[in-house]
Amino acid sequence: MLKSLKSWLTLSATIKPFVSRSGTGAKTFGVSANVSCYAEGKVQVVTNAEGKEVVSNMQLYVDGDTVVAERDNIIFNSKESEVQAIGYFYRNGVVDIKVVYL
Repeated sequence: MLKSLKSWLTLSATIKPFVSRSGTGAKTFGVSANVSCYAEGKVQVVTNAEGKEVVSNMQLYVDGDTVVAERDNIIFNSKESEVQAIGYFYRNGVVDIKVVYL
């Protein structure tokens, strides 16, 4: 199933990697990176890194070697969103596909 999904990674998104917070608490970001993804828009409850349940309205499937973290922001479809959580699908002991919950 996942092998066939990789051919669907035809949409574009931009990852803004989190670097730190400013003195006022605003996020500062590093150099943005464009990635290919597959998008699925559905309402889903996921658990974030802090162990809290959050609602995700959009899921982006990206290649397993894509560098993305739960503090990053992503621009998709001209809208910037915070990453709520990340899910992983493994094949042969390595991450094959990441699901980024926005």
